[in-house]
Amino acid sequence: MKQLLFLALMVFAANFSLSQDTIRPKELLFFSNDGCGKCQTAQLYFESHAMPFTKYPVKENRTLMYEYVHRKTGGKNVGVGYPVLVYGDSIYFSIKNMNSVLMEIEQMMKSDGLLKDDHETN
Repeated sequence: MKQLLFLALMVFAANFSLSQDTIRPKELLFFSNDGCGKCQTAQLYFESHAMPFTKYPVKENRTLMYEYVHRKTGGKNVGVGYPVLVYGDSIYFSIKNMNSVLMEIEQMMKSDGLLKDDHETN
C-alpha cells in the first residue's frame, strides 16, 4: 500500500512540475555587472531590438545568478564572465561571440511570439 501511495505521489509531482513549466512564461534574465562593456553591449541590443528583459545587478543577485550557472555546469564551480543571460532553458555566460548569442536569443523570442518577426506586417 505504501508503495502504491508513493507511486501515485510521484506521478502527481511529475505532472504538477510539467504543468508548472508549461504555463510559466519565458523571459529574458540579464545579470549585469557595473563597468562591464559586454553588459552594456547586450543592454543596448535588447533596447534597440525592443526585447523585453529583467535586469539583475550581479552584486545584489549573485546567489540567483550562480543557481543558473550551476544548472548549466551540472553544479561545478567555474569562473563566470559577464553578462549572464538566461532565456528558457538556455543559459549563457563567458560569452565569446556576443553578437551571435544576442541574435540567437532574439530568434528564440520571435519563435515564442514575444517579438514580431521582421517579415511580419500589420
